Amino acid sequence: MTDHNPLATALWEADRHLATLESALQDWHAAPPANLLELETDPETLRILDQLLFRFSKLQDTLGLRLVPATLAALSEPFEDWPMIDRLNRLEKLGFIDVDNWLGWREIRNRLAHEYPEQPETRFAAIESAIAAAADLAAAYRAWRAKLKPSPCSDKSSDE
Repeated sequence: MTDHNPLATALWEADRHLATLESALQDWHAAPPANLLELETDPETLRILDQLLFRFSKLQDTLGLRLVPATLAALSEPFEDWPMIDRLNRLEKLGFIDVDNWLGWREIRNRLAHEYPEQPETRFAAIESAIAAAADLAAAYRAWRAKLKPSPCSDKSSDE
């Protein structure tokens, strides 16, 4: 990507994570495992889950690190000295995100970082929550993106 426009760069990166995330979600929903044992004994389903969770995290990171500041800058908001929660609250007031959802996605991501080997039901419930959150994050990003003016790279994002 040669464009030095921070908003276009953020959208370009987020679009790529979104495309892979949505593909993994489709694959997951085509044959979801019924429980943790079924998941852990199927290498293909594990690969799909790994891709899904990785892109869920990467999309969150891209939105937080790149798209939040790029969106505020594009809207001429004086955000540089604001803490993240103030940035999120401002974007919520402008109709780009729901802060409660955002914080919920972060909590789900944090829960995934903890393994509970003696609690397979808890582990599987965390995975199911993450999958639902990934779908919600994808939808939220799509809505956010639709509120922004199209970027020069937006037409190319589906080609890669």
